[in-house]
Amino acid sequence: MISVIASDALLLTLLLIIGVPVPLCFSGAALFLIYMGDFHNASFLMTAGFGKISSIVLIAIPLYIIAGGIMSHGGIAGRLVDLADSIFGRFRGGLGLVVIATTAIFGAISGMASSAVAAIGTIMVPRMVERGYDRAYAATLVSSSAVLALLIPPSASMILYGWVTGTSITACFLAPVIPGLILVALFAFWNWILTRKMPLKSPPTVTPGEFVGEVYAKGKKSILGLMMPLIILGCIYGGVATPTEAAAIAVIYAVPISIFVYRSMNWKDLYEVMWRSGQIIGVLLVLVFFAAMLGRMFTLMNVPQHILGAFLSVSDNPVILLLMANLFLMLIGMFMEDVSGILLAAPMLLPVMQHAGVDPVHFAAIIATNLGMGLITPPTAPILYFGALIGKVSIGPMLKPTLIFVFFAYLPVVLLTTFLPALSMTLPRLILGLP
Repeated sequence: MISVIASDALLLTLLLIIGVPVPLCFSGAALFLIYMGDFHNASFLMTAGFGKISSIVLIAIPLYIIAGGIMSHGGIAGRLVDLADSIFGRFRGGLGLVVIATTAIFGAISGMASSAVAAIGTIMVPRMVERGYDRAYAATLVSSSAVLALLIPPSASMILYGWVTGTSITACFLAPVIPGLILVALFAFWNWILTRKMPLKSPPTVTPGEFVGEVYAKGKKSILGLMMPLIILGCIYGGVATPTEAAAIAVIYAVPISIFVYRSMNWKDLYEVMWRSGQIIGVLLVLVFFAAMLGRMFTLMNVPQHILGAFLSVSDNPVILLLMANLFLMLIGMFMEDVSGILLAAPMLLPVMQHAGVDPVHFAAIIATNLGMGLITPPTAPILYFGALIGKVSIGPMLKPTLIFVFFAYLPVVLLTTFLPALSMTLPRLILGLP
């Protein structure tokens, strides 16, 4: 049995390394186990897959994907960028702060890192290059900052984690917020360091009155976009709506704003956004279907218990267990994007976390920061490659600034989040009254 599980893990890893689409990787691993495992009737596995993709909780993710697409094409993202530029753009390295701030805000609406790269990168990379920033650095900063979408609520990854582990989704939304804010501060610091020797062009000097007037004018144009995260989170934590209902509210709010108020989108554009979002959603549902089948087979084959036993054979010290769990998550993050990583790792590592005395809400922040780092960590680094595509630059020149962000921003936040539970548990306890 152990040899079959090991062979299946090796097959899944090899398929990911050679570039097979992730849903097909999971389908291949699931079919291998069905063929090699002791499953006389695989019909119950199909039921497990369909049962997962028909969950009411999952409706929230497609809705947030649609809301992010409408924001990107409906002028909302552009107005948020203009507002942040009017505030930070006149400082040296200020456009880097604009990228960090706008990706954080965009993540609070779309919940998807890839959406943030597409929406913010297409606007900010040309603007940064025009003002003297290195193109590779601009694409790197957009890619690295986009991972804040996993940490700033509402996050599609936290919806999946809560759904897979049976943990409160509203609590999972709050868990990575403080680590996310620390990451924002570290990004801002390293942006200041890395841009000191770049030949940056400063905008014309303005008087304090002109500065305030420009910020007011940009803020007036973008206020309806800024209201989106406030409405979404206000509905969720005010008890007005569930995360799924709040996602529907976000779509209903974004459509008339983009078409009738900003007039940056027409009905044809909306159809194209819905079509592209539908393609993403279709791929996601195929992934969830086969991941659910694979997860059910892993459970029947006692894979979580085998992993716990393997960890305990090394040490039963909670600190060592947490370090090994982080290493496991880092390796998964290096080969999978966040959705696949959560579907695979969360149910397998939860017994280890429970044995180490880690609250499931705390584990939500640990897995979010780890898999977020994995999105820009070679060899696969899907968000980094997507950022290179958006920034029209090769991946090579992006590696040096990326490794600086990984080792001196992400990794410290991962360790702080792991070993200081207060960072992830304070907000859920204050707002939701968790013990």
